Amino acid sequence: MLNRVFGKNFHDYFHLFGLSLLAAGLPWTKILLSLGTIFLFANILLEANFKDYFLKAKSNKIFLLIASFWALHVIALIWTSDYSYAFNDLRIKLPLIVIPMALVFKPIESQKALNLLLSLFIVTLIVTSIYNYASYQNWFGTRIHDDIRSLSLFGSHIRYGILIAIGAGICLHYLTQLKTTKKWLFLPILIWFIYYTYFSQIISGVLALVIVLLTFIVYLAYKKSKKFGLITIVLSATILLSPLLLLIPFVQKKHTINTQSLPKLTAQGNPYKHTSNSTTYINGKPPLLFVCEEELRSEWKKTSTIPYDSLDKKGQVISFTLVRYMASLNLRKDSVDFQKMSKTDIENVENGIATIEETKTGLFARIDGIKFQLYHSGNPNGHSLLQRLQYWKTGIEIIKKNWLFGVGTGDVQLAFDTQYSIDNSKLKPENRLRAHNSYITSWVSFGILGIVSFLWMILNFSIYHWKKCNFLPLMFILVAASTFLLEDTLETQTGVTFFAFFYGLFMTAIPKKAT
Repeated sequence: MLNRVFGKNFHDYFHLFGLSLLAAGLPWTKILLSLGTIFLFANILLEANFKDYFLKAKSNKIFLLIASFWALHVIALIWTSDYSYAFNDLRIKLPLIVIPMALVFKPIESQKALNLLLSLFIVTLIVTSIYNYASYQNWFGTRIHDDIRSLSLFGSHIRYGILIAIGAGICLHYLTQLKTTKKWLFLPILIWFIYYTYFSQIISGVLALVIVLLTFIVYLAYKKSKKFGLITIVLSATILLSPLLLLIPFVQKKHTINTQSLPKLTAQGNPYKHTSNSTTYINGKPPLLFVCEEELRSEWKKTSTIPYDSLDKKGQVISFTLVRYMASLNLRKDSVDFQKMSKTDIENVENGIATIEETKTGLFARIDGIKFQLYHSGNPNGHSLLQRLQYWKTGIEIIKKNWLFGVGTGDVQLAFDTQYSIDNSKLKPENRLRAHNSYITSWVSFGILGIVSFLWMILNFSIYHWKKCNFLPLMFILVAASTFLLEDTLETQTGVTFFAFFYGLFMTAIPKKAT
């Protein structure tokens, strides 16, 4: 319609502008995501080429699958009771139908346009990630970063890590596909994304990056020989699973301690207290060995303004934080060993850091944290992995009772709240959340048809691009499928837009010629 007023290709340019807002908005701001989605939908209505739209949609099997999955959300309103929650869920998931619909009606058919969108996504990732890192290192500003999650200033720490992994995959694509020397510009960007993933300690991001790298290896092998490619798949799966060994909690042995044989007095002649029956083990030993409360109290008063009987900055009993921290340094809890602690060690205790391992940076610090969670699983509150295990367990119980039709679009949180109460869950009310697993959520919401539809939507997309040996789409869908295991990706605006944007972008045949 507007082509008559503004020129022949107005709707094409407006369409590309809307997609550009999404590409830049994913790593940056939800405002651009909302505007981009609105512009895409408005452009379709204004162009009003509905007959052509219908024919394109009808002939695109992949689009019909994602459209069917979204339609389940509407159909399941029939047996839901919380319509307020249901309509809010539909609002959040509008991009799941609008973006793929816009891209099937008006697909990206030129390499130049695809390069523009992917390059815009990469540039925004570079700028935001450098800003994140510089702020976290206090190179500018006065922001206090007391947790690695505050590294991400533009949205969810987890989802940003996944976007970084996708960015790394795009860099690999251009390194192998571009025929000019400018392809080497993507090498330092790739290295930066890998380092950022390591530094950020995002397990989902690390998993996504490993999947990107292994998919790339399989892709190169499969292009040379299908047989070699299949062998590489098996090897890659082994590599992907092997790091799980790092998370085995019992790699750290619990040493049996005979407290009767331990020294009874400190160097000052004061009595030690030895407690071996502990639920907490540090370096394989109970932390409450060689404890002289009298000497610790006296030495602490000399070095800190926070009272010994008070709480640290995380709200924990500071005396116990001190004991655990000293145990992690293999120190006795007396005046002699207390004086071996540095000023930084004292500040760490005041800040609620209970072990020296918590001060590490990078991936291995996160692995230590996960091992600690698994090793002390009695109280899941405040521990992301343990809470997720509780969410999944609760979700499975709901599925057992509602496996055929599910609980409906709006009753998911209600079903979880009810099941938490039935199970007398240890989770605090504020931590009693949904599944944090898109597969479980699909089954809980829509029953057996929901999980089958969801899985087939992913598998059909994967099979289509596997046959065509398209690296970018395969990399994206495998990353998305893995994140679905750990997150309710489709329950947030950024998550659902991420999936809808790349799914829609690669839903039709992509340009082959690189420039």
